Amino acid sequence: MERQFRFKAGDRVKIRKEEPTPFAGLEGTISAIEPHPREVAVLDRYMVVFKWGEKQSFYEAQLTEADTDHA
Repeated sequence: MERQFRFKAGDRVKIRKEEPTPFAGLEGTISAIEPHPREVAVLDRYMVVFKWGEKQSFYEAQLTEADTDHA
């Protein structure tokens, strides 16, 4: 059975405002998923690309769905 991920490549996401990162509150697009080798979902990494082209990796818990009203 194929693993299910909360987000998939192409999804718009927002970095949670509570996160201690300079990217908190910013929106980006999932470009890739790096599954945890032991299939621990909370440790999967999501590569997010921001509109200026920078890529950063985040855990699932650090992300939320982006507002689709103004995307």
